[in-house]
Amino acid sequence: MSESPIVINKTSFNNIFPFHIIIDEDLKLKSFGTSLSKIYPKLAIGEVFSTYFNIKRPLITTPTPQNIKSIFNQLVVITDKKSNELSLRGQFEPHENGVLFVGSPWLVSMDEMVDNKLTISDFAKHDPLLDILHVLKNQEIKNQELEELLETINNQKKELKQDKENLNIQSLVASANKNGVVLTNAIGDIIWCNKAYESIVNMTSSKIIGKNILSFGPCKITGTNKKKKILEDFRKGIIFEGEKNIVTKNNKKYYYKTTKQPIKNEQGEVINYFAVIEDISVEKEREEQLLLLSSIAEKSFSAVIITDEKGNTEWVNQSLLNMTGYTFDEFIEKKPGELLHGPESCPNTISYLKEQIKNGEAFYCEMLHYTKSKEKYWVRLNGQSIHDKNGKVFKFFATMDDITIEKEHTEQILTSEERLNSLIANLQSGILLEDENRKIILVNKKFCDLFGIPLEPHMLKDFDCEVMAEQSKDFFKNPDAFLNRIKDILQKKEIVITEEIELTDGRSLERSFIPMHKGEKLVGYIWCYEDVTLKKRYYENIAKEREKYSNIIANMNMGLLEVDKHDIIKLANQSFSNMSGYSIEELLEKKATDLFVKDTNKSIIENKTKERNIGQSNSYEVPIVNKYGEEKYWMISGAPNYNLNGEIIGSIGIHLDITEQKKLELQKEQLLKRLETQNERLNEYAHMVSHDLKSPLRSIHSLISWVKEDNMNLFNETTMNYFELIEDKVEKMDNLIQGILTYSKVDSNKEIKEKIDLNEIVQNCIKIIHIPENINVNIKKELPIIETDLFRMQQLFQNLISNAVNYIDKKEGIVEIDYQEHNKEYLFSIKDNGQGIDHKYQRKIFDLFQTISEEEQSTGIGLSIVKRIVDYYHGTIWLESSLGIGTTFFIKLPKNHGKT
Repeated sequence: MSESPIVINKTSFNNIFPFHIIIDEDLKLKSFGTSLSKIYPKLAIGEVFSTYFNIKRPLITTPTPQNIKSIFNQLVVITDKKSNELSLRGQFEPHENGVLFVGSPWLVSMDEMVDNKLTISDFAKHDPLLDILHVLKNQEIKNQELEELLETINNQKKELKQDKENLNIQSLVASANKNGVVLTNAIGDIIWCNKAYESIVNMTSSKIIGKNILSFGPCKITGTNKKKKILEDFRKGIIFEGEKNIVTKNNKKYYYKTTKQPIKNEQGEVINYFAVIEDISVEKEREEQLLLLSSIAEKSFSAVIITDEKGNTEWVNQSLLNMTGYTFDEFIEKKPGELLHGPESCPNTISYLKEQIKNGEAFYCEMLHYTKSKEKYWVRLNGQSIHDKNGKVFKFFATMDDITIEKEHTEQILTSEERLNSLIANLQSGILLEDENRKIILVNKKFCDLFGIPLEPHMLKDFDCEVMAEQSKDFFKNPDAFLNRIKDILQKKEIVITEEIELTDGRSLERSFIPMHKGEKLVGYIWCYEDVTLKKRYYENIAKEREKYSNIIANMNMGLLEVDKHDIIKLANQSFSNMSGYSIEELLEKKATDLFVKDTNKSIIENKTKERNIGQSNSYEVPIVNKYGEEKYWMISGAPNYNLNGEIIGSIGIHLDITEQKKLELQKEQLLKRLETQNERLNEYAHMVSHDLKSPLRSIHSLISWVKEDNMNLFNETTMNYFELIEDKVEKMDNLIQGILTYSKVDSNKEIKEKIDLNEIVQNCIKIIHIPENINVNIKKELPIIETDLFRMQQLFQNLISNAVNYIDKKEGIVEIDYQEHNKEYLFSIKDNGQGIDHKYQRKIFDLFQTISEEEQSTGIGLSIVKRIVDYYHGTIWLESSLGIGTTFFIKLPKNHGKT
């Protein structure tokens, strides 16, 4: 039968052992008896055992867990460290992870018990010390030696009893221990083992008992000499510790740690060995894994860091040092965040890391770190907690990957996605983006508008496109064809570009389809719908217009020719064919200059072609030779010809046959040359006639003067009057001849333009003309300076002022000269207060030799000269006059005949 364990509570245990002490593995007081606290009132839980007690027997100067274990199962005497007067007598025994001391005060008299403030109730009822103390008290005087003997016997009985109890406790503890526990004799033969050991060696206790511990199992020694040496050490009481691996029958390897401790009697002789065999396979595996991980981590491109359970750094690899710029020693025993976190590191992420480490949980995050030189970089943290065999976190293992470039790319991708979404949202085409299962990923507002969907685009996310197509098929003229075409497109998964479909409301849409792939995997489709109703109508109208203008071009009288940049004919209309004599077939793909232009004129065409090739339009005349060798003149108006991309691909020319006009121009030129020659001859004739006529007149005038001088006293009054009349007629004839000569020069004289100050012209005229004293000539405001011909301006103002002076009949005559400046002309006025001109003569006075005055000096040529000068400058002249009041002449001259 197996022994039943004894279960006892703390109070009962205290009653039985009121002077006990329980010490933990660090030799700190864990618990002590209530009676002991009376003797030592300053005892405190958690204080070190050696603070209060000395081990006097056997003498141990510095108690340690090891040397206390060495005095298990023997009598021990401990004393008060301060007074060294009171001793406790008992023994140490293992208890849980620490040590249990059970004993009693070593008193030799009742007086000593009272001195230490103890009473009978402070002792266990079974404690024989009380009886012994009473007997000793009564017989103290009679037999002191007997008293001591009895006390010794009682103490031994107590120790034996305590030993028995301790042995029972130890047996229970050993039996329940998960580690293998073995008790051997002094030469290693097994006398007891627990169930755990049976499981380790895979044998029953009946087969184990009696076998030597060194002959099998985890403690097996094969070498004879080595085995002999260990047995000798057994007898010496040496404590053994060691690790060993064994392979079981199923080829699984186990690791065991063995601790063998001697048990000695009071004489210090080894009587037993107490061995504990601990299965450390899991720890060994973890050590091997940790070594492997450490080797991998050291060579890893990722930064690796290992911390203790509180997050203090224990180890980092070289990659982390390279990444951060810190040294290994700078990291050790510091929290990583103290070095790596900075002002822009996310506080929420830092709090998350602290919380995960505090709770011993794994963590995964991205955050901003700083190097030693305070350069920012992004890392991805992935950390795991490492647990011991009891499941307690004792380390953290974390990797850090530099994701700065990845982060920048991600930001760029996000920005691109935002731009793309914004672009899609604002496109004038309806966009539908669906996944491979035909669930909507994205639509834009234009798509909803095209199909009259009364929802915001984001509300359509995850809708089934197949269902939507079924619901919207009635929008289209042929619903079944619409659905079947979608199925066909999805089945073929080929790109479709601008496929036209018609809606029942008259609109036309262009549909495009693009399958999306990620690598080789299909991930979705893009549908694009564009309303092309207006564009379609536009192209239809263009087609009609093109047809209309094609007919016009084909039938118009002007020849149309289209050539490329190398002057090769690409198109000609029928009119050009008729003009050139060539058929359209004969013209196409021929070089135009080679067909029509002589070598001497080819440079003209080449230069004009170069101008059109750089975007310039031009018009020009060129002589050509048609198919029949006839020389013609064409007027060509050419312009660059552009393609749809705005690139010049040649030119288009309109050709007009101007051969007849050119002949007329040549005739006109010949006629003008003849007229110019005749005018020159007429001018020469006028000068000749003027000279021939004026020469006799001067002779007559001289003869009359000589006759009058020689015969002054001989002629009567009548004869003298005749002579004066002859002189007036001669003078009039001279003025008439001079006027005719001036009149002829107005058009024939070559114009010499120069800047003329009209104020000086008028002043010169006043000096030349004989102005009576009763007449005043006024210039009302300063006249302009113009660029014109001096001779003509002199004749203009001289004849007008002279005409005004000659016909003033007032006592106080006035002539006023004024002008007004307008945008395009000057308006001059010459006003007098003369006799005035009757309305019926106002148009005739500008005709040659017309005069309404009876003045002998008037020739009728002066105003004709003025009119001819005004006409020469494309001006106008008119007058306003009242009989008896005066006359005003107005002359309007364009500014463009000269410059101000």
